[in-house]
Amino acid sequence: MIIGVVAAAIGYELAIEHPTGHNELPWLAMVLGGPALFLAGRVRFEYEVFGRVSPSRLVAIAALLLPAPLLVRAAPLVGAIWAVPVLAAVAVADVRRAWGRPPEDPATPF
Repeated sequence: MIIGVVAAAIGYELAIEHPTGHNELPWLAMVLGGPALFLAGRVRFEYEVFGRVSPSRLVAIAALLLPAPLLVRAAPLVGAIWAVPVLAAVAVADVRRAWGRPPEDPATPF
């Protein structure tokens, strides 16, 4: 999860420095791969602590990575803008799942 946060920070710094410039694959890997890596780490954490995997995170990882070939042709800012609603949708899904329920007790998968 920490590597994902660092990669996302690098990607967003690149998008801020060159918002309308030519997009490169390593830049896009940081902009979209960072949040995807964070979500993958969160999936693993959630599995280890609660013994379950949220489908919203898996869908979000796919939503971040699948349009990457199309976003390579766009400006770096477009990739950063694409990540925002995807991550917001994960947050909304988490709030909807937890709304009105008591805090979850840990339940390891073993």
